[in-house]
Amino acid sequence: MREPKHNQQKKPLSVLILPPLESVVGVAFAPGKRTTRQQCAVLCATALFAQSMRKSNLSASHAKNRVQAENKGMTPKELACVSAEGRKGWLVTSHFYWLSRCINSQQKHTKFFVFDPTIREASIEKLLFSKTRSQIKKIVFVLSVGRTDDGLVYLGTDKVPGDHWSMAVIDLQFGVLTYCDTLGWPQPREFLPMVVRYTSYLGLTEEEQITLRLAHKPNKEQHICVDGCTNYPLQTCSDVCGIITMVCTAIAALDKELFELLLNSQQANIYLTDPTLYSTYLRHVVLYWISSNHIDMTRVSLKKDLNGFSAPISNSNSQQILKRKIYQETNGFDKVSTPVKRKMSQAKSTACIDSYILDSIDCGTPSSELIQEVVDLFGSEARQSLESLHKDMITCYQDIHFNEAIERVKDDNLSLKSHVDDFLNSYQNANPVIVFKAQGKEMKTLHKEDIIIAIQTPFQKEMMKDYGKKCICVDLTRRRDNEKFYLYTVLVFVEGEVEVPVAWLITNRSDNLVLSIFFKTLSISVGPLRTEIFIGDMASSFYKSWILHFNKPLKRMFPVWEVFHVLSNRLKAFIPNMEAQKKVQSYLNIIPLIKSVEACRHYISALLEVLEPYPDFKDYFKERYVTDSKLEFWACCHCKIPHAKFMPFLTPFDKTLQHLGLHGRDQYFWRADILLHKLLQLSHFLEYKVQVQRSEVRLSKAAKFMNIKHTSAPQGLDIYSSVSGDSWFIKASAESNSYFVIDTGYTECPCEIRCNKCNFCVHRYLCSCPTFLLNPGGCEHTHSVVSFCKMNEALGSNSTLSNSSLSSSSSAARNASGNSLSGPRKTLGAQLNAERLKRQAHKDLSS
Repeated sequence: MREPKHNQQKKPLSVLILPPLESVVGVAFAPGKRTTRQQCAVLCATALFAQSMRKSNLSASHAKNRVQAENKGMTPKELACVSAEGRKGWLVTSHFYWLSRCINSQQKHTKFFVFDPTIREASIEKLLFSKTRSQIKKIVFVLSVGRTDDGLVYLGTDKVPGDHWSMAVIDLQFGVLTYCDTLGWPQPREFLPMVVRYTSYLGLTEEEQITLRLAHKPNKEQHICVDGCTNYPLQTCSDVCGIITMVCTAIAALDKELFELLLNSQQANIYLTDPTLYSTYLRHVVLYWISSNHIDMTRVSLKKDLNGFSAPISNSNSQQILKRKIYQETNGFDKVSTPVKRKMSQAKSTACIDSYILDSIDCGTPSSELIQEVVDLFGSEARQSLESLHKDMITCYQDIHFNEAIERVKDDNLSLKSHVDDFLNSYQNANPVIVFKAQGKEMKTLHKEDIIIAIQTPFQKEMMKDYGKKCICVDLTRRRDNEKFYLYTVLVFVEGEVEVPVAWLITNRSDNLVLSIFFKTLSISVGPLRTEIFIGDMASSFYKSWILHFNKPLKRMFPVWEVFHVLSNRLKAFIPNMEAQKKVQSYLNIIPLIKSVEACRHYISALLEVLEPYPDFKDYFKERYVTDSKLEFWACCHCKIPHAKFMPFLTPFDKTLQHLGLHGRDQYFWRADILLHKLLQLSHFLEYKVQVQRSEVRLSKAAKFMNIKHTSAPQGLDIYSSVSGDSWFIKASAESNSYFVIDTGYTECPCEIRCNKCNFCVHRYLCSCPTFLLNPGGCEHTHSVVSFCKMNEALGSNSTLSNSSLSSSSSAARNASGNSLSGPRKTLGAQLNAERLKRQAHKDLSS
């Protein structure tokens, strides 16, 4: 269970290089005949030394020097550890230093280090300073750790050596650090700050930029998996942690798909999840790697296109299903047999559509039969796929609550400018408005009546920098006949879970000019950015404007919803028969479910054969969407993102806006001030859900900020309560505009951002001020409202400070807007703030 990290032995005078095990000691792995692992290693070493002496005809001293020249850095005793059992089989640092040399020489995208808590920064810089530094996407660490009697995990050093091996992988692109331990131990307390010392040379310079993820959530002395635990191996013996850590390190660097499967929280049925059962075989694999001085992943990787989540067919042949990729004999194991074709009667829950298609192709199933079987098995799922994907995507919005008391004056232009002025003087210069052209203002290349306002909060900017490198989607919400504005949205896919808007453009016109202005401003705000996948419109106008200001993406794709909208229209034009239309449409609906590129190609090939009775539609479909690798421009499998629970951007962002009530109502796309403010509220909500609640550092910072705002809450504010007592109006002063605070009713919220004095969480109240929108810790006005309510409660009244002043103000508000204060959409602020805004507008025009 525990293995010492630091090698206390002196370096050997000579070490031996082992050839492939099959060529030297194949008898050790012959079925039915058992040779101890110690005998195996000694046999390997002896045979190699004798072999080198015979072939070279050198003296003993020359042979010794030759072997030293090919030094692996391990003594014969350390080599024997790999094949030993129990305590004698524990690995030491020299094994992992050899592994790091092999892995770092076989590829350039992943760097592997034996984690050293005492390493100097100059040494790290030397290790990472190379021409290939820009190619590094991941860093893999192996750690020697120990645990005290009170459960505290520490990093092993020369003075206090560790006795257990663990590993960690950090994705430099997304800043996700995954800590993996075969005993379910937590990460060492001092681990994260030391990781930053390595990553600071590769772009991640602060702890706040890194999100820590545990492969297994620590719970008991003998770990028990719970929801959220992954498939990373758990040992049940005392001598396999070094071996499985070595194997998983190689997988992390050289087998991306298998490592993603190991870190998936959905339970998988693969042999690596039980390393103790397969420890003998895994030790043989490591021996083979060492003997050949090369990491051969065919010895541990899974069979090609294996569905790791499918249940084994039976106990007798479950091992046959879970073997390696190639059909060859490996270290004495029998050849892996081809799995039987899935039967129609098999439960859909245990069948993967990709595996089903590929297995059917391997079995020679005719195209017509294949298409019909797939539709019968997965057709109902396909009909509900877009809806279910949309539901999965919007689950994070289930707790969102909007403050609709935005409008300050009936003139939208004046009200909008008032909000923009607020943002210009916002907290810590976090102004989200990056472009603003008001109606009536002169601007080159734009008409006087044009309105352009582009927004990007600091949170959105950070998300675009981090996740925009993988995939960017630009979406246009078109205005309807009775609406005034178009809305451009730039989206990224965060953590494989949610589509996050990272910038918006509100404008009354839709053309390449305003789009170019928008992208140019974004490039200035975000800096150089090169995305792997760019998803735009089918006319490519978004793409053409994008590459004028950003680096050219590696891949350009069309939005899936637009492709299927065009296909549906063409289907009706080419195939007049309704029954035939439904049949072909059911064939097309399967395509978004397919995640494997190979399976998609086979399915499309079979689909073209099935479309023979409809030559017009077949020719159109083949010419426009299949030939010349056109599948890469629209098929969903080409935009699959690792760790994703679903494929991104299968529905337009307009669907999300409609779900949130931000589109489909005339008032929201008719007034720019309301649209701007509600989009910022959406960004504020996502900042907490996506970023703050996943980081202890950000949570503590937000909680600290909230407590500071309690002490700095302004005194003597003119606060007016609504009749219902669930919203409050704060009158404008010489220093600030008017604001509205509403009560969301979240009295039982488990939020960790709470005021120590007021004892309410940040989600209890929503304020319309810029500080609340741009900081996850809330604002000072909410604390003032709570104090106001407590004072009224102490006085035995829920009324305002002055009933007469409230009555007159309410009467004025009703005369102006036709609404009472209890309906704050047409707010009291419109009447009380109008004169101040008009004076400011007159001053701006005169200047």
